[in-house]
Amino acid sequence: MSSTGMVAEPIGSLMDDNILDDLQLDLGPRLGTDRSSETSNPSKLSLQFSDTSLRRGVHVTKVLRRFGKLFKHSVGTEEDYQLGQEVHEVSAFITHNWSLNRWKKYMALCCYFHIVPAFVISLVVHLLLFVLLLADKLPLFPVYYRSRPYYVGCWCMVGGWAAFWLTLFLWADVAATFGRSGPKIFVDKVCIDQVNIDRKVQGILAIPAWLACSGTLVAIFSDELLVKLWTCFELCTFVALGRTDKIRVEPALSPSVSFFVSLFILLYGIWSQLLAMGDSSEKELQSALGREFTMTVAILVSLGMSLLIFEVLAYWGRVCHRIHKQVHEVDIRTAVCQDEADRDVVLRALQSLSDRHIFHRTVSEDQQLDELAVAELTVKMRSQLENAFVRSLGFNRLPFKYLAASIMPLLGAMLDYLPAELQMQQLTAHEREPPSIADTLRQVAASFAFLVSPLLICICFLLLRGLRARNPPSKLSTELDSVLASYRFRALFFVLVCWWVVLHAGGVHERAGDCPRLALRAPCSR
Repeated sequence: MSSTGMVAEPIGSLMDDNILDDLQLDLGPRLGTDRSSETSNPSKLSLQFSDTSLRRGVHVTKVLRRFGKLFKHSVGTEEDYQLGQEVHEVSAFITHNWSLNRWKKYMALCCYFHIVPAFVISLVVHLLLFVLLLADKLPLFPVYYRSRPYYVGCWCMVGGWAAFWLTLFLWADVAATFGRSGPKIFVDKVCIDQVNIDRKVQGILAIPAWLACSGTLVAIFSDELLVKLWTCFELCTFVALGRTDKIRVEPALSPSVSFFVSLFILLYGIWSQLLAMGDSSEKELQSALGREFTMTVAILVSLGMSLLIFEVLAYWGRVCHRIHKQVHEVDIRTAVCQDEADRDVVLRALQSLSDRHIFHRTVSEDQQLDELAVAELTVKMRSQLENAFVRSLGFNRLPFKYLAASIMPLLGAMLDYLPAELQMQQLTAHEREPPSIADTLRQVAASFAFLVSPLLICICFLLLRGLRARNPPSKLSTELDSVLASYRFRALFFVLVCWWVVLHAGGVHERAGDCPRLALRAPCSR
């Protein structure tokens, strides 16, 4: 919501000398302090709304529908203002820079507000397609891996991936169609009147009040978030209000990176299955394209995936370094702004919020900021902002949701091959004796545990790192360390149990003369 030097913005464009003559922070009613009539003025940054009709919010579905068309430009209209409504509080205060690309903001907000329904619907689609594969209701094609015949498809991999990303991007439009509105949020273009100048001024002055009645502050991180004055002011005000644990940071480029990584993994999985089509001696695609060509493509794809992973990790490292650097350099005194008069207003406001009292000064003293107090405030804000960013992003700085979205095609690939594995075991066992229900359940559990055990190790590790992220190591107590150790033990125990089930199931089949590892080498007819 900050002003920029190149893009006209709803807030920064109004901060001119006429307004700033009277712009001060008014904390008298909240803090019980008396102010003289000489310093009293209705036009002040305040923690209270001068008019309750100014306290407006907008449903998130109205902001994100039509692919975030609202973020196309910063110029607000009466139609945009009518999208909002009077509220008592808002779930989230969105702070962003209007110079940031519309699509980046749209995808970042989708990942914050729609990630849960996207994961749920994707999981439902995965399981539905998995059940249909088990029931042999979907067309499959034969492939050979290590001389083992399988009848598989890409249903779970493609269907689950498509369900996740379509839900993520279209949830707002679908929800609006069925009358679901979602939580109420604050977006400056909609909640502050951009047509009526007087109400626009009053809305700008009520920014601290909006922050005070917001459940969380969602910051769309870009290179300018901690550089521009008004976004710095919003973050620092939220910290000064003691709401550090309610700050949520969404890196602007992470959703795009996650999408393209998952798309690359999906295409690589489809390509691998196409190469494996055919019998053990003649591969259809390899025969059509030529062995040299397919070998070259395989090498290039493997090299490309390695380079992609390296570049993604390098990019994320640069983002983390940039965040760390900007947090340690954030300073209201040097932040970029259109009008230098804005800086004095913001500094006085933050000083009063941080100290929780009004400094008694003469008129001449009040014209000069206490440099020592401002320096102390800056150090305090940097420390608390760093903790807020670590808590929001995770101690390893890699949000779990983006990692899970990136590797989602791998889950679909495992579910695609699991029915083929089970059906092959049943076919080989049918020649000897019909398996009991207990044997079938044991085979399902063993195969599934064998496939997902490596994934469980990664998930347990990431969950433990996420738990540590909420309490940075410098603040961990002895009790918390013991709890973490207990969680590590449980995670390790769970993984060992999964591997024990696999080995136990294999041992049972070996004693019965029906070892899956040997049976899978037998030819299979369908």
